[in-house]
Amino acid sequence: MSGHTRSELLALVPDVYLADGYLDSGKPRPELTGEWAAAACTQLMAAELSPQELGFTLDAIHLLLPEHQELDPSDRLYAAVKEAIEVVARAIRQPNNEGLLRWLTACVARVESEQDIAAFLEHAEAVRKQYAVLVALLPSS
Repeated sequence: MSGHTRSELLALVPDVYLADGYLDSGKPRPELTGEWAAAACTQLMAAELSPQELGFTLDAIHLLLPEHQELDPSDRLYAAVKEAIEVVARAIRQPNNEGLLRWLTACVARVESEQDIAAFLEHAEAVRKQYAVLVALLPSS
């Protein structure tokens, strides 16, 4: 997955890896779907996030984003994410995972443009896929 230790991946939080934004020369940074997705997965695993909650939340964001008409891209994504986590919390009948909330909040805070939203969604999908594989590889208890 990456050449980093677990402690390095735990320290590589969105505030660190998104310090320079989602884009490099107008294109999504390649690390979003590689190293940074691996870091996010490590952090979400440490937070004991269920893969179902991650999937439900990301699906809800995809479904709700077109429903929001805020002019500022950051406000639009924030509103969609806020609504998505509320919907998922009601659906799963428990509070949202704190690790998921921290990750989403930090990622959304770095969005400034429509291109950033697209890059965030690409990053989130890479995290979903890597996380599903990680969880599937866990030994049965």
